[in-house]
Amino acid sequence: MARKSGCPFSIRDYSVKIENKVTDEEVLVKGLSSASVDIDSDTDDGKTGESTWAEAIIKGRSVSGSLEGRPIYDKTTGTRDPGQSLMHKAATNSGGCDNDQTLIIADAIGYAIKYDCVITKEATSVDEDGESISWDWEGVGQPEEQEYVQVTGVSYKKGDTAATTLTVKVGETETVAVAFAPEKASNTRFAYSIADESKAAVTVDGMNIAIRGIAEGSTTLTIKSMNNNKTAELAITVSAAS
Repeated sequence: MARKSGCPFSIRDYSVKIENKVTDEEVLVKGLSSASVDIDSDTDDGKTGESTWAEAIIKGRSVSGSLEGRPIYDKTTGTRDPGQSLMHKAATNSGGCDNDQTLIIADAIGYAIKYDCVITKEATSVDEDGESISWDWEGVGQPEEQEYVQVTGVSYKKGDTAATTLTVKVGETETVAVAFAPEKASNTRFAYSIADESKAAVTVDGMNIAIRGIAEGSTTLTIKSMNNNKTAELAITVSAAS
């Protein structure tokens, strides 16, 4: 995962989260296309730093990195993606302890490393492909490999309430969230399928699933966790438009 040379790698199969200092929540940074992690070769114990992702962290290792992608804004409200907003705030702080942040970079199956760092720079640019944004960061302290937490179950939630059924009108949209047990499960990726696509259409955004009614009738939405193949079903009833 970490490129010792600092060369960028595709972020498609990885996730980057930033810790919200107020809520202690780990917030996904959306819109990223590439990242780099640069592990310096000089270490306190004299080793060369020829370490791979799976090997133990060497005490004294210096780490820095960068993230690049495109700005993400809510189409309805115009507000910035929460993860990008936290990155922006960190990059524009005046300094001191408020600049210290925590990034969590995880691979496709959820193995993650936590980096205590300072977001040192934010930059934007525009070209023929549109607007792009990037951040540079430098580690403060040693990277910490996170415990891998297995998935024991998945379910749906409507607001704060567990959901096994849902009613949506033709032409309207209802949203449910996917919940993992335990909450700190390492791999929260999932696959989904809908039994009858002529009755309802599904759009997935992170952990939220928007369900739009197409035609009266019923169908079932099934999710399956990538880790341990846990499943949950949502019985959907599509009723007549108002």
